[in-house]
Amino acid sequence: MQGAGLAVRMTGISKHFGGVRALDNVDFEVRPGEVHALLGGNGAGKSTILKVLNGVHQPDAGTIQVNGRPLTVHTPEASRAAGIAMNYQEMS
Repeated sequence: MQGAGLAVRMTGISKHFGGVRALDNVDFEVRPGEVHALLGGNGAGKSTILKVLNGVHQPDAGTIQVNGRPLTVHTPEASRAAGIAMNYQEMS
């Protein structure tokens, strides 16, 4: 099974806001127990990729798996039910 042993697997994630391409074919994987830091300048897509994972934004393309299972409903509730949670740095 592709993606076995991964807590999170995001493959080919793309997201546009109007004419702005925020994410372009992004892959991101996390194994259980790993800690990751996302680094980049303003507008690099750090918050956007996490908001896609958390169900705040809908991906325009790509797939998400949590613990080897497809996450097909992209809402904050569905993400929480799959064990995904996000603490925002800023509450605005």
